[in-house]
Amino acid sequence: MRILLLTHAFNSLTQRLGAELQRRGHEISIEFDIADSVAEEAVALFKPDLIVAPYLRRAIPESIWSQHVCLIVHPGIIGDRGPSALDWAIQEGEAEWGVTVLQAEAEMDAGPIWASAVFPLRRAKKSSVYRNEVTQAATGAVLQAVERFAAGDYVPTPLATCGDARGRLRPLMKQADRAIDWQRDDTATVLQKINAAGRRHAVRPCLPYF
Repeated sequence: MRILLLTHAFNSLTQRLGAELQRRGHEISIEFDIADSVAEEAVALFKPDLIVAPYLRRAIPESIWSQHVCLIVHPGIIGDRGPSALDWAIQEGEAEWGVTVLQAEAEMDAGPIWASAVFPLRRAKKSSVYRNEVTQAATGAVLQAVERFAAGDYVPTPLATCGDARGRLRPLMKQADRAIDWQRDDTATVLQKINAAGRRHAVRPCLPYF
């Protein structure tokens, strides 16, 4: 198949997926998702059979997802929604986390599910977990979703029917959510906040007043 990888950056997951899909005989094109017009032009020129979005920071425009099947890689368990999935999981000390491959629709992260995978959530920085466990789980789930799409007879599961899903909608994690309260937070909580910040954000201490 002709598969367009629509991504915000050429990160480790995008590189891994591109290599794995090419190794399975698919024709791959990669486009950076920086504006609706750029993404629309890439779709018009490449004419993909399928669009896979490994890493996005904004929604795919309706002009694309309404005309093409777009599979979104969400670094969260089934039912989890929001832009800070892995951040919250690490900070809240989840023992197990996962990746969900879902179809883009009007509501973010709420489309029908094509595949998913879970993994033990290691106590480590977000960047390390993403490069290792998330990338490994996402690769397997995407390859399964692509096979199901190619078969032509698979019906993805609507999120509304996943009654036992423990994931939920959570907001963007902000700097204040990571603030360390040195009077109340124990060592485990402090480490979780530091790990959730990864390498992209600093953790601001919440110092007591004297």
